[in-house]
Amino acid sequence: GTASEGQNEDVVSVGCGPRRGGLGPRARPGRVGDDEPVEVLLERDGALRGAVEACGLDDVPAVGSSTGILEFVGEDNGYAPYNDFGSGDVPLGSDEYEALTGAGIEVFHVPFALGAMSFFHNVPNAIGGLNMTGCVLADIFNRDVTTWDDASIAELNPNLEVPTGEPILVYHRVKGSSTTAGITTYLHEACPEKWPEEQVGKEIEWAEGTFEAEGSGGMSSAISASQYTIGYIDSGHGHDDGLFEIELFNADGTLQDSLTASLRGGIQQAAAEALALDIIPSDPSEDFSAVSLHNMPGEYTWPIVAISYMYIRKDQTATEYGPLLKAYVDFVISEEGQELLTAYNFVGVPASVLDVAKAAAASMELPASAMEWTFESADETQGGTGQADYVISGKRRSFYEYAIGELQAESATADDIETLTQLVNSLSASVASMEQKSCDCDDDDDDDDKKKMSPVPIVISVVSIVVALIAIVVAIDARSKARSALNRSGFKATELSAPCGNPDKELAYADLGKQAEHGDDI
Repeated sequence: GTASEGQNEDVVSVGCGPRRGGLGPRARPGRVGDDEPVEVLLERDGALRGAVEACGLDDVPAVGSSTGILEFVGEDNGYAPYNDFGSGDVPLGSDEYEALTGAGIEVFHVPFALGAMSFFHNVPNAIGGLNMTGCVLADIFNRDVTTWDDASIAELNPNLEVPTGEPILVYHRVKGSSTTAGITTYLHEACPEKWPEEQVGKEIEWAEGTFEAEGSGGMSSAISASQYTIGYIDSGHGHDDGLFEIELFNADGTLQDSLTASLRGGIQQAAAEALALDIIPSDPSEDFSAVSLHNMPGEYTWPIVAISYMYIRKDQTATEYGPLLKAYVDFVISEEGQELLTAYNFVGVPASVLDVAKAAAASMELPASAMEWTFESADETQGGTGQADYVISGKRRSFYEYAIGELQAESATADDIETLTQLVNSLSASVASMEQKSCDCDDDDDDDDKKKMSPVPIVISVVSIVVALIAIVVAIDARSKARSALNRSGFKATELSAPCGNPDKELAYADLGKQAEHGDDI
């Protein structure tokens, strides 16, 4: 794929081989943005895992969005692409689109995922959350409001208690960022009088007194590291990192956070409204550069929604990878592919928008002699045909993947043993306490003391200790068997290596193996 925005992109290369059991020739590398649902594109469960393994998708170093789009457009290569497809949460710019169409090249935008962007804070004791309007946020990021006790903030948050004159620490992304583009677009849409159009873009001039954060990870770390900070990040990333979200008013005046909006269907509603208003073209070959899902009408819509696309060329007749690419696109926009999104805090596109994606896939032009790729799902074995050529199988599982899973299971087993050990210690203490409480012991009447003791609690506690001890023994035995199985196979932790001879991955897996041999968590 190719890059969208941000500086910490995961990069994917697509390779293909027809058989379930082997790797074929490599395809060309490409990029996806750091705010992309890249985990979904690289999901190893079900049929897509088969595509990943059979066709050799690997992550390689990032290059940034400008280079990624340059590679997809291929202007300096006679408009021949350096990669096979792209993915980003911004559409191709009008310049790139016009350059391609002007060269007689038809391109498709394939919308496949939705994600919320939001503002997050680190204000202690913000009881009941923190409420903001677009105009107040514009004042904060413009440094016109600089303290948390400002009257405009207090009006929206009457229960907020902060030290007098407590400064607001404002963080923004550096370099090109699709999140910056989304946030600044929202501020302009919500409060144009305070956030003019010239302050909208992937990279803008920020007010003096604001602080820089590089990448989504850098932003999350900056917010969590210091109290009284404010910044912005994609919603899923922020909540995964335990940050506190700011509640916003949408265009219809509903105050909510992005999680509530998602539960109410408000993220999909934003995309459906955009299509109904012709903001999203119904033809995937049209110019998508003006698409914006900000401040869409609707009672529960979230006001800052990003739509993720795959960028593909209509004409796939000159490449042997076209049929595989079509199968890949078909899977991502299938019901199974869309269901993968929720595990990574993204949302599938509504049915009306999914029709646009399906139209793109159906219109891809393939060689006349092209063989159609099919899928064998992980839970439905296709005897005989599942091993045939041009089948992407969810049954495939390479040994290195199995071995890593076993080592991860060992790590989990170690945690279970520690938990059970703590339970034994706790139960032992409970027994001692019960023994003390069940008698009023004095030296003058031992017989009466013995009569007053109730054996039931003690018996229950002893039985619990025995059960816990048995569980520990079973866990230790399972751990031993797992490592023995690996040893019998000739596999050693320090020999963990990545597929396809990728040096960067081999080093990473070797480090993983060393951790496992020393009993460290993986």
